[in-house]
Amino acid sequence: MRSAQETSAAAVFSYTLASADLRYIEIGERDIFLREKPGSGKYLRGEIAGSGEEGIINLSEILLEYAMSCEGCRRPELSTEMVTHFGQHLGDVFAEEIHMDRRLDRIDDRLRAGITGILDSLDAKFEEDFQPGSIEYVLDCCPLSECARDTGLNRSVEMAYTSLTTLFNTLIGKLASDWHLIHPSSVKIDIPMHQVLITK
Repeated sequence: MRSAQETSAAAVFSYTLASADLRYIEIGERDIFLREKPGSGKYLRGEIAGSGEEGIINLSEILLEYAMSCEGCRRPELSTEMVTHFGQHLGDVFAEEIHMDRRLDRIDDRLRAGITGILDSLDAKFEEDFQPGSIEYVLDCCPLSECARDTGLNRSVEMAYTSLTTLFNTLIGKLASDWHLIHPSSVKIDIPMHQVLITK
Protein backbone atom coordinates (compact mmCIF):
# COMPACT_ATOMS: atom_id res chain seq x y z
CA MET A 1 0.00 0.00 0.00
CA ARG A 2 1.27 3.45 -0.84
CA SER A 3 2.03 5.73 2.05
CA ALA A 4 -0.28 8.59 3.00
CA GLN A 5 2.76 10.80 3.51
CA GLU A 6 3.99 11.06 -0.09
CA THR A 7 2.51 14.52 -0.67
CA SER A 8 1.04 17.23 1.54
CA ALA A 9 -1.75 18.38 -0.79
CA ALA A 10 -5.08 19.43 0.73
CA ALA A 11 -8.02 17.06 0.54
CA VAL A 12 -9.97 17.29 -2.72
CA PHE A 13 -13.18 16.04 -1.08
CA SER A 14 -14.45 14.96 2.34
CA TYR A 15 -17.53 13.00 3.32
CA THR A 16 -19.18 11.66 6.45
CA LEU A 17 -18.83 7.98 7.13
CA ALA A 18 -22.10 6.17 7.84
CA SER A 19 -22.60 3.01 9.85
CA ALA A 20 -23.41 -0.11 7.85
CA ASP A 21 -26.35 -1.24 10.00
CA LEU A 22 -29.13 0.54 8.05
CA ARG A 23 -29.33 3.27 10.71
CA TYR A 24 -26.73 5.41 8.86
CA ILE A 25 -25.27 6.85 12.05
CA GLU A 26 -22.39 9.26 11.47
CA ILE A 27 -19.19 7.60 12.67
CA GLY A 28 -16.42 9.80 11.27
CA GLU A 29 -15.11 11.63 8.22
CA ARG A 30 -13.13 10.43 5.23
CA ASP A 31 -10.81 12.79 3.34
CA ILE A 32 -9.83 12.11 -0.28
CA PHE A 33 -6.37 13.13 -1.44
CA LEU A 34 -4.75 13.20 -4.85
CA ARG A 35 -1.31 11.71 -4.27
CA GLU A 36 1.70 11.20 -6.49
CA LYS A 37 4.53 8.72 -6.18
CA PRO A 38 7.63 9.21 -8.35
CA GLY A 39 7.53 6.80 -11.27
CA SER A 40 3.93 5.77 -10.61
CA GLY A 41 1.92 8.88 -11.44
CA LYS A 42 -1.09 10.35 -9.67
CA TYR A 43 -3.71 8.38 -7.78
CA LEU A 44 -6.60 8.96 -5.36
CA ARG A 45 -6.64 7.70 -1.78
CA GLY A 46 -9.08 8.01 1.09
CA GLU A 47 -7.74 8.71 4.56
CA ILE A 48 -9.01 9.35 8.09
CA ALA A 49 -7.14 11.99 10.04
CA GLY A 50 -5.00 10.50 12.79
CA SER A 51 -5.62 6.87 11.81
CA GLY A 52 -2.32 6.27 10.00
CA GLU A 53 -1.88 3.50 7.44
CA GLU A 54 -4.91 1.56 8.71
CA GLY A 55 -7.22 4.37 7.62
CA ILE A 56 -6.05 4.47 3.98
CA ILE A 57 -8.38 3.02 1.34
CA ASN A 58 -8.26 2.84 -2.46
CA LEU A 59 -10.74 4.37 -4.91
CA SER A 60 -12.79 1.18 -5.15
CA GLU A 61 -13.58 1.32 -1.44
CA ILE A 62 -14.05 5.10 -1.56
CA LEU A 63 -16.78 4.74 -4.21
CA LEU A 64 -18.50 1.91 -2.35
CA GLU A 65 -18.26 3.69 0.99
CA TYR A 66 -19.55 7.00 -0.36
CA ALA A 67 -22.42 5.26 -2.15
CA MET A 68 -23.41 3.57 1.10
CA SER A 69 -23.34 6.93 2.90
CA CYS A 70 -25.90 8.18 0.35
CA GLU A 71 -28.34 5.33 0.97
CA GLY A 72 -29.89 7.16 3.91
CA CYS A 73 -31.28 9.93 1.69
CA ARG A 74 -35.04 10.29 2.01
CA ARG A 75 -35.50 10.40 -1.77
CA PRO A 76 -33.82 7.66 -3.89
CA GLU A 77 -33.25 10.10 -6.75
CA LEU A 78 -31.21 12.30 -4.41
CA SER A 79 -28.85 9.39 -3.78
CA THR A 80 -28.30 9.04 -7.52
CA GLU A 81 -27.69 12.78 -7.85
CA MET A 82 -25.13 12.67 -5.05
CA VAL A 83 -23.10 9.75 -6.42
CA THR A 84 -23.20 11.31 -9.90
CA HIS A 85 -21.95 14.66 -8.59
CA PHE A 86 -19.25 12.82 -6.64
CA GLY A 87 -17.95 11.13 -9.79
CA GLN A 88 -18.05 14.42 -11.69
CA HIS A 89 -16.07 16.20 -9.00
CA LEU A 90 -13.34 13.54 -8.86
CA GLY A 91 -13.14 13.51 -12.66
CA ASP A 92 -12.75 17.30 -12.72
CA VAL A 93 -10.00 17.20 -10.10
CA PHE A 94 -8.06 14.45 -11.86
CA ALA A 95 -8.39 16.10 -15.28
CA GLU A 96 -7.14 19.42 -13.91
CA GLU A 97 -4.04 17.73 -12.51
CA ILE A 98 -3.36 15.98 -15.82
CA HIS A 99 -3.69 19.30 -17.69
CA MET A 100 -1.11 20.85 -15.37
CA ASP A 101 1.47 18.16 -16.14
CA ARG A 102 3.66 19.75 -18.82
CA ARG A 103 5.25 16.41 -19.65
CA LEU A 104 1.95 15.32 -21.21
CA ASP A 105 1.74 17.47 -24.32
CA ARG A 106 -0.14 14.95 -26.52
CA ILE A 107 -3.84 14.31 -26.08
CA ASP A 108 -3.48 10.54 -26.18
CA ASP A 109 -0.74 10.71 -23.52
CA ARG A 110 -3.05 12.72 -21.29
CA LEU A 111 -5.85 10.24 -21.80
CA ARG A 112 -3.62 7.29 -21.01
CA ALA A 113 -2.24 9.02 -17.91
CA GLY A 114 -5.77 9.83 -16.76
CA ILE A 115 -7.28 6.39 -17.29
CA THR A 116 -4.31 4.50 -15.88
CA GLY A 117 -4.30 6.87 -12.91
CA ILE A 118 -7.93 6.00 -12.15
CA LEU A 119 -7.27 2.28 -12.61
CA ASP A 120 -4.25 2.53 -10.31
CA SER A 121 -6.45 4.37 -7.81
CA LEU A 122 -8.84 1.41 -7.94
CA ASP A 123 -5.88 -0.96 -7.41
CA ALA A 124 -6.91 -2.69 -10.63
CA LYS A 125 -4.52 -4.97 -12.48
CA PHE A 126 -4.74 -4.45 -16.21
CA GLU A 127 -3.11 -4.64 -19.63
CA GLU A 128 -3.24 -1.73 -22.06
CA ASP A 129 -3.75 -1.96 -25.81
CA PHE A 130 -3.15 1.40 -27.50
CA GLN A 131 -4.15 1.82 -31.13
CA PRO A 132 -4.73 5.01 -33.17
CA GLY A 133 -8.24 6.11 -32.22
CA SER A 134 -8.68 3.43 -29.58
CA ILE A 135 -7.33 2.67 -26.10
CA GLU A 136 -8.40 -0.53 -24.34
CA TYR A 137 -7.65 -1.74 -20.84
CA VAL A 138 -8.37 -5.39 -20.04
CA LEU A 139 -8.77 -5.94 -16.29
CA ASP A 140 -7.79 -9.12 -14.48
CA CYS A 141 -10.91 -8.77 -12.34
CA CYS A 142 -13.58 -6.20 -11.51
CA PRO A 143 -12.13 -3.94 -8.80
CA LEU A 144 -15.54 -2.87 -7.48
CA SER A 145 -16.85 -6.44 -7.21
CA GLU A 146 -13.65 -7.66 -5.57
CA CYS A 147 -13.61 -4.79 -3.09
CA ALA A 148 -17.31 -5.21 -2.27
CA ARG A 149 -16.72 -8.89 -1.55
CA ASP A 150 -13.66 -8.22 0.61
CA THR A 151 -15.14 -5.31 2.60
CA GLY A 152 -18.78 -6.35 2.83
CA LEU A 153 -19.92 -3.16 1.09
CA ASN A 154 -21.95 -5.12 -1.46
CA ARG A 155 -25.20 -3.15 -1.06
CA SER A 156 -23.71 -0.15 -2.84
CA VAL A 157 -22.02 -1.68 -5.90
CA GLU A 158 -24.48 -0.33 -8.49
CA MET A 159 -24.35 3.22 -7.14
CA ALA A 160 -20.56 3.04 -6.94
CA TYR A 161 -20.57 1.93 -10.59
CA THR A 162 -22.57 5.06 -11.46
CA SER A 163 -19.94 7.22 -9.75
CA LEU A 164 -17.13 5.43 -11.57
CA THR A 165 -18.62 5.72 -15.07
CA THR A 166 -19.39 9.38 -14.39
CA LEU A 167 -15.78 9.88 -13.27
CA PHE A 168 -14.49 8.28 -16.49
CA ASN A 169 -16.84 10.31 -18.69
CA THR A 170 -15.98 13.58 -16.95
CA LEU A 171 -12.24 12.89 -17.16
CA ILE A 172 -12.39 11.98 -20.86
CA GLY A 173 -14.63 14.94 -21.70
CA LYS A 174 -12.22 17.36 -20.03
CA LEU A 175 -9.09 15.88 -21.60
CA ALA A 176 -10.34 15.11 -25.13
CA SER A 177 -13.92 15.98 -26.02
CA ASP A 178 -13.80 13.98 -29.27
CA TRP A 179 -13.05 10.73 -27.41
CA HIS A 180 -15.82 8.65 -25.85
CA LEU A 181 -16.21 5.95 -23.21
CA ILE A 182 -17.56 2.74 -24.76
CA HIS A 183 -17.00 0.37 -21.83
CA PRO A 184 -17.99 0.33 -19.05
CA SER A 185 -21.46 1.31 -20.21
CA SER A 186 -22.93 4.56 -18.95
CA VAL A 187 -26.52 3.59 -19.77
CA LYS A 188 -26.75 0.26 -17.95
CA ILE A 189 -25.08 -1.36 -14.96
CA ASP A 190 -22.39 -3.62 -16.39
CA ILE A 191 -21.02 -5.49 -13.36
CA PRO A 192 -18.59 -7.22 -13.17
CA MET A 193 -16.46 -4.75 -15.13
CA HIS A 194 -13.57 -6.36 -17.04
CA GLN A 195 -12.81 -3.73 -19.68
CA VAL A 196 -12.30 -0.01 -20.13
CA LEU A 197 -12.52 1.03 -23.78
CA ILE A 198 -12.36 4.55 -25.14
CA THR A 199 -12.51 5.48 -28.82
CA LYS A 200 -12.26 8.55 -30.99
